[in-house]
Amino acid sequence: MNDGENYWNAFRSHKRSASEGPTLSPWMITALQGTKLLLFAICNVILTLGSVFSKLIVLIMATNILPRTHLIGKFSRKCSRAIVRRTSTTTAGIYLSLLLIQCFPDTINLVRSALEMYKGQCGRLIRSVVVLEALRAVGLAVLSFHVFPQLDLGRCLVLSACFPLVAVLQRSLVAMVSAARAGRSFKNRLGRCFLAVPHVIMFLILMSSCYVWTLFDGKFTATISLPIGIVCTSIGFWESWIDTTHAGTTYDELYRLKYAVRKMNNTTNFAVSFMRIACTVSVMVAAVFMNGHTKLNASHFVKAFFSFSTKQNYTLLLLLACGIITLHSVMRVISRFLAALDLHPFSFVHPLSIAPLLAYGYVRYACQSPTCWIARRLAKFGLRWVCDQWFQNHQGSTHPDYYICFIWLAVGCYRGWRLVRQRYFDTTEEIISSMPPVCNGLCIEQSLVIFQHSLNRQEKTMVIEDEDVIDENDELRIRNDEVDRVSTVYGCATMWHETEIEMRQVMRSILKLDVDHATRMNNKKVNELRYRLEIHIFFDDAWEDIVEDGMEKRQPNEYFNMFFDLLNDMTGEKLNEEGKMETRILVNTPYGGRLVVKLPSGTLLFVHLKDKKMIRHKKRWSQVMYMYYLLGHRIMDCPLSIEDRQQMADNTFILAIDGDSKFEPDALLRLLHLMNAKSDIGCACGRIHPIGNGIMVWYQKFEYAIAHWFQKAAEHVFGCVLCAPGCFSLFRASALMDDNIMHKYTKTASEPRHYVQYDQGEDRWLSTLLLKQGYRIEYAAASDAETYAPEGFEEFFNQRRRWTPSSIANTVDLLMDYKRASENNDAISYAYIAYQFLVIFFSMLGPAIIFTMLVFAQVAAFGLNGNDVMWYNIIPIGLFILLCFTTESNIQLIYAKYMSIAYAFVMLAVLVATSSQIVLETVVAPTSLFIVTMVGIFFFAACLHPKEFTNIIHGIVFFLMIPSTYVFLTLYSLINLNVITWGTREAVAKATGQKTKKAPMEQAIDAVVALLKKGFRLISCREKKEHEEKRVKMEKKMQKMEFALRNIENGVDVKKILDEDEPKEQRTEETQTSTDLPVAEGEKQKKALQKANRYVWMTSHNLKVCERGKLKAAEKTFWNELIETYLKPIKTTPAEMKEVADGLASLRNQIAFTILLVNALLALAIILIQRHKNVLSIKYVPHKGFKWTKMNEMTGQFETTDEPLKIDPLGMGIVIFLLIILFVQTIGMLLHRLNTMIGAFQEVKNLYEYGVTTVLNTKNDDDRIMSNARMMINATGVSSGHAADGYTRHRADESDTGNVLYKLQKARLAKRMQRSALSNTN
Repeated sequence: MNDGENYWNAFRSHKRSASEGPTLSPWMITALQGTKLLLFAICNVILTLGSVFSKLIVLIMATNILPRTHLIGKFSRKCSRAIVRRTSTTTAGIYLSLLLIQCFPDTINLVRSALEMYKGQCGRLIRSVVVLEALRAVGLAVLSFHVFPQLDLGRCLVLSACFPLVAVLQRSLVAMVSAARAGRSFKNRLGRCFLAVPHVIMFLILMSSCYVWTLFDGKFTATISLPIGIVCTSIGFWESWIDTTHAGTTYDELYRLKYAVRKMNNTTNFAVSFMRIACTVSVMVAAVFMNGHTKLNASHFVKAFFSFSTKQNYTLLLLLACGIITLHSVMRVISRFLAALDLHPFSFVHPLSIAPLLAYGYVRYACQSPTCWIARRLAKFGLRWVCDQWFQNHQGSTHPDYYICFIWLAVGCYRGWRLVRQRYFDTTEEIISSMPPVCNGLCIEQSLVIFQHSLNRQEKTMVIEDEDVIDENDELRIRNDEVDRVSTVYGCATMWHETEIEMRQVMRSILKLDVDHATRMNNKKVNELRYRLEIHIFFDDAWEDIVEDGMEKRQPNEYFNMFFDLLNDMTGEKLNEEGKMETRILVNTPYGGRLVVKLPSGTLLFVHLKDKKMIRHKKRWSQVMYMYYLLGHRIMDCPLSIEDRQQMADNTFILAIDGDSKFEPDALLRLLHLMNAKSDIGCACGRIHPIGNGIMVWYQKFEYAIAHWFQKAAEHVFGCVLCAPGCFSLFRASALMDDNIMHKYTKTASEPRHYVQYDQGEDRWLSTLLLKQGYRIEYAAASDAETYAPEGFEEFFNQRRRWTPSSIANTVDLLMDYKRASENNDAISYAYIAYQFLVIFFSMLGPAIIFTMLVFAQVAAFGLNGNDVMWYNIIPIGLFILLCFTTESNIQLIYAKYMSIAYAFVMLAVLVATSSQIVLETVVAPTSLFIVTMVGIFFFAACLHPKEFTNIIHGIVFFLMIPSTYVFLTLYSLINLNVITWGTREAVAKATGQKTKKAPMEQAIDAVVALLKKGFRLISCREKKEHEEKRVKMEKKMQKMEFALRNIENGVDVKKILDEDEPKEQRTEETQTSTDLPVAEGEKQKKALQKANRYVWMTSHNLKVCERGKLKAAEKTFWNELIETYLKPIKTTPAEMKEVADGLASLRNQIAFTILLVNALLALAIILIQRHKNVLSIKYVPHKGFKWTKMNEMTGQFETTDEPLKIDPLGMGIVIFLLIILFVQTIGMLLHRLNTMIGAFQEVKNLYEYGVTTVLNTKNDDDRIMSNARMMINATGVSSGHAADGYTRHRADESDTGNVLYKLQKARLAKRMQRSALSNTN
């Protein structure tokens, strides 16, 4: 770094102006397989029958464009009673219906593309696609509006089977050109000519469709339109004649679009949609005149479109067209769904190959065996069933065109089968599935084809057909894609004061991950997901001061010692002959110390012991440590090219877990699959399950369940997940390294709101930074993880006291910065912002809503006076508010606990009152309907999550605790917003440098005791003698320490040196520090003590079995610079902290008083409206003849009445908005469950047995692993470290200037040039 810059510190933020096997159980696998089979059958039936129905409806409309007043034939004679009444407006309705079916999808694409282009997301126009799609639109419109009206249904169907005309012609030409190629023998050419004959014959047969009907009498007049329609449609059906052989040719762009190698950009999409609409409308207008509709004018079209009446047949036609459009959308979704499941319809029953044949067979059956219900149904729409009208008087058994039509149909079905037939790929190949980008409503079967293409397979092209292809099974072939697929996962856990049970839980998960990682890396299957693994545990506040032999030492505390003993127990590591553990290495670091461990299957575990005297403690700063260490030092400091470092960043992931997280390897694999599938995902999180015992845990089980089922699923589907929990989330390294994320995360709080947003919910803030920078956060419901939840009432309230203000602060920050978030993040739309605003708004109104519910429920249940009940509830809640402002948190929590118990009994009254209201006002009453709907949706959601169904039982506890959590907890969180620590106000005073005041009696006793001690020492003259003895002891200690420091490099035990030649009876514990000595001598001794202490901790009774290492120079420099730049312990004066505390109190007052005032006004408004319900209510009658039960105030008896229900408008508005939120979340849940089910089907498909390798680690393997561990500690250069191992450069076209590493490099070079220019001017 000759330029004086730190590569690891290249990250920026911009200032802005104002495995043990699958986790699926056998019954789940069987159920999923059965469900998959059932869905496959249902989807195939819907696709096939839907295509037949759509084709028949389109053709029925097309054949009714021309008036057919005198139909002849068996069907017409038998069903003559079905009278069809038609007007010019009906004819206009037929034209508009066909136009709507064809052009509505294009209109949607046109608007969407225009909006994206308006945002600046354009692209290069692909002219070939525009021309071909325009030709297809012209061909289909000419056939539908002018040719089909002159034919009957049967002939329309056989004619539509001739669309593969150009595909057959192309195959014929390719075969003949191949036969005529120079250098072939006569026998070879003759054989190829014979192979070309069937294709030539099929082409001539299909070509006859352009002229065969012109040979008959003058009944068919579209002699020019017919060949134009057939040829244009056949050319426009470019997916039928473009295949993999066109890669690298003139049609390479079409090849890429067909197989989704590239997507159609917005510019091309806009041009295609516009041209298709323009061509279809133009042909329709021309057809109106060509069909002789001289009386049809614009007024008929306007009336048919805008005059809505279900009694008119033209309105019914438009509604039928809307139904067909919906059917087309459903069928395309089903095709995508089957492709996602890798379940493709059987080729012989695909709509493209079988729909014309089935439709033709049904038409023939209906015409030969007349069923008049068809005629009666069609008569309501002003339509007729048109059978053969040309050869009714023909004496023969068959029509003159019967055989040629049947051959057309057979050839069309065969070519359709050839196009959709399934291709078989090797399991090692990476397959892309795609659909036609355009929906063709007039011929929907063309838009339902799924094309598959292998990225690994080198297809023969039309240019180099006979050249040799590389053997895919060649073991010596270099597979860069395979290497690129190997990701690096850094598991990073943060620990503090976890219990042994919690530590054991997370270590068990880490050991399982270690086994899975080793199994996968040793497996030679190319298609199996593999990843490199490294585990880091960051121990916060892991050191403590102890006084031993008159010397103060810094030693690891009891929590680390407990962890070390637990680690030895779980790994089963044994001592070698020298009494050492070869897999344990201790290292001194600038932030404290480090323990490096080789786990049983080879994964390296780094335990970082943080000393809060040397580096900042708390979770956020531990996250900053591992981000800058793993991403800054390991990647940015690595001496590789920008492309390679970008590849490293893209393939590196950080798994953030807590010190008590429990998960299976499959959970990580699902997150990895998700991150690899979508490059725009910055983070993926799993389903968190709270564990523990007690009522509070039961409450949290249901709370977590509905939060994940509804809220997180809706956020995933309609936008982005707002919070990635730190207990189990996978972050992409390149996303964290981007601007305004990692660097901004190091920002210290400088304003009162920063303390709430930054430090109280660090996970939520990091998620907000990712979202605002443009990265998606997604939720994988199948990735399960468990974490211990607060079991006590006080612990739960204190946890939510931190979470609630932080969650609100980050959501408000995102809403206030919605323009930037929406501009950067495509997943965050204005509709999603509005949804989040409603959620946060109604969550703030929770206390008022629950308060009014309690009041009205108690009035209804106990028959008390409304005023009395209102005061009965105002007094306890008001008293709690007063306590929150004036007393300590322990008093607040005691009061809240007892009130929660009391209100749990009140909720029984709410249950009784609600049940009574449902019985009296019936289920159709608005409030009753909302409650029943909510309960039903919760039960339905539980049924959709069978593994979590039992959580619905805990809903009883959730219901009883609604007043506690929605009133008391909300108030406690908001009013204690200024408390920024885990514990009580006493902890706040300690953190701010203020002394906790003692009681007057306690202060007096302390003063008397101190005075007596001082007097005793003066009388006994011991002070001077103790001082002299201490000075002699300290001189001896200094000599021993100097000798120990000189010999420590030779591995001599420091503890032994310090203890030798000193009788045990002389080792007295010193009660005073060295500050009693002269200042210069004390400072010198203090430095020597600190230097010695840096090694003494390695000699403790449990750590002395570990080997010792030395931190490499490059890494030591990095840590020193990082601590100096971002992680130096914050030292503030009591005055500064008092200013912060005052600012937090002021912020608390503003927010708390505002929310209290709004809630009070809302509660008062609802109660007053209820008091004047007779005047200020809305009269509501659910249905005609509605009756409900009402109590007669005079007699006290219940009587049935037909009076309208009186609805409170304000309360009704709240219910409607809550119902809208619940409905949106339910839709999101359904879509997310569908996505999860697809993933489960894929998991079942790829299921195989795997386990721990049976090959034992040899001594060479152990030596190799330990040499790698030592290399990370002792290496003098970064190039030989872990970071540069195993990465290869990605493809050259991925070196984009928009990548993170390129942006950082440009910024660094710009800064260097600016600094150089300034130096030159000086």
